[in-house]
Amino acid sequence: MKILNFGSLNIDIFFRVENIVKPGETISAKSIEKRPGGKGLNQSVALSKSFENVYHAGSVGDDGIFLVDYLKSENINTKYIKKSDKLTGNAIIQVDDKGENSIVLYKGANFDNDKKFIDEVLNDFSKDDILLLQNEISSMKYLIDKAYEKGMKIVLNPSPITDEIKEFDFNKIDLLLVNEIEAKNIANKNSVDESIDYFTTTYPNINLIVTLGSKGSIFVNKNEKIKQEGIKVQSVDSTGAGDTFTGFFVSYFYQGKNVRDCLKFASLASALSVTKSGASISIPSLCDVKEFERKNV
Repeated sequence: MKILNFGSLNIDIFFRVENIVKPGETISAKSIEKRPGGKGLNQSVALSKSFENVYHAGSVGDDGIFLVDYLKSENINTKYIKKSDKLTGNAIIQVDDKGENSIVLYKGANFDNDKKFIDEVLNDFSKDDILLLQNEISSMKYLIDKAYEKGMKIVLNPSPITDEIKEFDFNKIDLLLVNEIEAKNIANKNSVDESIDYFTTTYPNINLIVTLGSKGSIFVNKNEKIKQEGIKVQSVDSTGAGDTFTGFFVSYFYQGKNVRDCLKFASLASALSVTKSGASISIPSLCDVKEFERKNV
């Protein structure tokens, strides 16, 4: 089994601020840093912590070659990352003293993935390989349709929410990971419970995870419903916490681990990640998560 993450590659520019800037306001940042990022890159790094056969596909400009080198250093196969004439995707991230964040994205080369490139990449993958997708790249519907035709198991983390999501056939999704806001938005419901009912009724074969921030997460499919309580830590920076959860859960889930164990381990990894600054660089190692688990038994 191989896991292909066809996802975004961003240059993250972090501004550490006392409070996130308001409309019409000018503030001074306490510090600024440039780091590797993008939901795609973050999730590949999280995957690689507990799974060896991880491939990343996507596009970068001349300014983003260091992102490819970074992925290689995390033992991720980068043969499917192509060079684009566009600038690499960028994210401007404010992180305040409470650990909350605000993010502005520039798509850039992440939207330079055409059908020909997608066909070339998917040609090297087969039935029962895993395709992980977020929603920060172009040609998402085509990716879902073609991967489904090949019999790949498709994992979707549809963030950020866009109008294009309405075109996706969720019957083709094996595992859907959403936060509570995304769940209510896609289902067009007012509560998490109503949203869960919508997904499980409309798409009876889907595996669904709804993350609830500090309140934990819920896994639901036609056979079971499992709640994982949140793990209390002192938050420094919540950027990348969801990506950490996704990477660890997907890795364990498709290795056939017990769902309760998958939820717990992903939650431990996510909680540990918010105790450090940054996105991909805050993702803990497998050893660190296991040690954290021993302390939280």
